[in-house]
Amino acid sequence: MGDITALALRNGKTMQSRILTYPLSPEDQWTQICLWRTEWKRTTSDYNWLESMCGDYSDTLKIQSVIGTVDGIPAGTASVSYSLKDPEVALVGSVLTHPDFRRLGIAAHLTNAVTDLAFAAGCRVVYLGADRISNCVYQKCGYRWHNAGVMRRAAPDGEESEKQFYSPGQKTTIRPAAWGDMPAFSCLVLQPLDCWVIDYPRGYLSGKHITLGRCVSNFPNVYDQVIDRGGVMAILVGEMAHRVLGFGTLTPGPGPARQHIAVVDVAAHDNYVDQLPKLIENLKGQAQSQSLGVQTLQAFVSDQDHFKKELFLAAGLQPVVELPGRLKVDGQNIDVTLLEGPSGPAK
Repeated sequence: MGDITALALRNGKTMQSRILTYPLSPEDQWTQICLWRTEWKRTTSDYNWLESMCGDYSDTLKIQSVIGTVDGIPAGTASVSYSLKDPEVALVGSVLTHPDFRRLGIAAHLTNAVTDLAFAAGCRVVYLGADRISNCVYQKCGYRWHNAGVMRRAAPDGEESEKQFYSPGQKTTIRPAAWGDMPAFSCLVLQPLDCWVIDYPRGYLSGKHITLGRCVSNFPNVYDQVIDRGGVMAILVGEMAHRVLGFGTLTPGPGPARQHIAVVDVAAHDNYVDQLPKLIENLKGQAQSQSLGVQTLQAFVSDQDHFKKELFLAAGLQPVVELPGRLKVDGQNIDVTLLEGPSGPAK
């Protein structure tokens, strides 16, 4: 816990701010929840409020909130998250001002405060999600539109950071996903990747072909569904502990009667698509493990993703059926091919 410079408000009052580092005390949890509920009536899709505040993600992901009070009354809050080890990317979220304290400059002050926390920790770029409106408060904080509903702000020396993150020739490894991957995962899926479909089960498409509208929720939406289904999410890691160059998912069907079938999908930065066969084989090997018991793999591939289709064919999956117009992108109907094959390593 720490202090931030007090803010003189436009109404003549002063706002004091505190830094909260998760896990939070019960008192601070209640304060945060009461503030969030002035805007959202339940946990947002970013991540679970209670789990995060109790420190469930804290072994790999650092989450900090700044809370501002006026005359002892909570007036606003903002949060930032970045990997606990070797942070490079941060995500700002849950920025809100209590209805009784709006139009006083609080949101901008809190956004700057959490952004400064990220840069002080070593992050080189920060992303946040926002509605595309003119005179957006985040623009006053130095954020610029990255792709429609996503905004970006780089550290003073970090304008070319993504080029370094995805520079070719890095030594790579594959490991299970962890919450510390959340910021860099979002950074990856926000890049203009050549592939059309990044993750078919969750409907994630490349920002090169669509207008983006998500940021903090990217990782939780994928990770939570995969893990809740008893599946696997694997990460292709670069030179830093949480530098996400690619990922793969194995998502079993819902309910016990369908868990012997799982949907597999993979994606990587354009500089690392040559590593995707390794990701597929890793997932196939885990699918056949005793703990998962997956017998059949399915892959849904858009007609635009010729390279991905070849990857799954090489891995032993075969076309089963054509699904006309299964995807709709900017008014365009896109056909999808369903491929199917046995689990286990390719022979």
